[in-house]
Amino acid sequence: MGAIYSGTTNRSNRAEQDFSGGLNNGLSTFDLKDNESAAEYGWDTERHPALTTRKGRSSYGAAGSGATRLMANFGNAYLVRAVGSTLQYDNAGTWTNITGTWADADWDATNFNDLLLLVNGTQLKKWNGTSLLNISGSPPAGAKYITNDNVRVWMAVGDVLYYSAFQDQDDWTSAENSGSVQYYTPNGGDITGLKEFYGDKWVWKKDSMAVIKGTNYYNYALVSVSNDIGCISSRTIVEVGDTIYWLGENDIYGHQGGKPFAIGERVRGHLNNLNRGALERCCAFTDGIRYYLCIATGEYDEPNVRLMYDPRFNIWREVAHDESYRYAGRINNQTYVGDANGQTYKINDGTDDNGAAIPWSIVTKVFDEGYAEAEKQYKELHLQGTFPVDTSLTVEYSTDQGLTWTTIAYNPAGGADIAQSRNMIIPLDTLPLTNFAQFRLSGVGPAEIQKMQRYFKVCRVQR
Repeated sequence: MGAIYSGTTNRSNRAEQDFSGGLNNGLSTFDLKDNESAAEYGWDTERHPALTTRKGRSSYGAAGSGATRLMANFGNAYLVRAVGSTLQYDNAGTWTNITGTWADADWDATNFNDLLLLVNGTQLKKWNGTSLLNISGSPPAGAKYITNDNVRVWMAVGDVLYYSAFQDQDDWTSAENSGSVQYYTPNGGDITGLKEFYGDKWVWKKDSMAVIKGTNYYNYALVSVSNDIGCISSRTIVEVGDTIYWLGENDIYGHQGGKPFAIGERVRGHLNNLNRGALERCCAFTDGIRYYLCIATGEYDEPNVRLMYDPRFNIWREVAHDESYRYAGRINNQTYVGDANGQTYKINDGTDDNGAAIPWSIVTKVFDEGYAEAEKQYKELHLQGTFPVDTSLTVEYSTDQGLTWTTIAYNPAGGADIAQSRNMIIPLDTLPLTNFAQFRLSGVGPAEIQKMQRYFKVCRVQR
């Protein structure tokens, strides 16, 4: 009979963690850091490193007829949206129609010369806050993307970029004043995104990107940045502080004017599950601090997962599910989103979703406590946080890497408010001897989780 190795047996062990590392579904659940989650939803970084439920949303005006096709600001005066074949502006909380007949198509927009310029692949329009007129001066027919710098308007058709005359959105033919630049790449294909950033015009195809730099006000040069990194949805291109972010074919990228850098490895599980037939419907927005990315995964045709990247802490959180957001706009330091049903929401507003409590969940890594070969006898979990009266809390464990979950028949948050300084003790007497364990906390309503401790014994190993 082999010798008995006791290691740290016959004495209680304590391990402590917080949840400050964010979501990481890009690695095996065994290989995560203790402070990372294997899966989650319902969280934000408002009180980081504490784990806090996300902010809510509230309906903003009545829903339109059809899917949201645009959400944009007209300076600081109006929020403008397209729903189906209707264009509307926000008039003190009431959506007012902009007179005309418009295609039921996705729009792109930019502000220039005190006008909102809009294109949708068939119609090229300008709005002055009162009337919507055609952009004149022979603009490029079929323009799908539009941006501007402080001197010209730029539009994209196919793989060609067109620029207007100097400070004139209605002149596209003046010799030596307007013109075009073809964006040729080895793999070909059409332009998929166009944005101004740091005074330059950045242009993407699905598998490449380039920058247009002006040598002066009248001469421009297109410089290739990458023939491997591109953008698959122009709606995901968002400027946050000193960085612009977007969704590529194989990763999520950030860019500060040099070479782009990848930030998506810790949400690789979601990227590997993107619905490739719904990529153009993915969208993104910012609250001025964070980058929120809405993606369609699995068989979902509309964005069903909202992720959040916080560049201050370099972490991802999974914010919400099944919101179907299509477009977002930001005006006067407030963000608004529009969904596939034509409803507009004021985002990050309050602590509930139109009166409904916010659900949340977080799954830990798989713990083997440093002794993978030894069985562990778990005694209890200790949890510090804040759970108001109407907030529920469910604690579960798994001993098979999350294939099955067992609920602990105990609700430590039931009753009165739990102060941050209070220690909640969750007994684990029903958890059998196991080589490894994983835990899931879930609930509905506002919550803040500070830290969690595991108390356990390591059993003897025969060798």
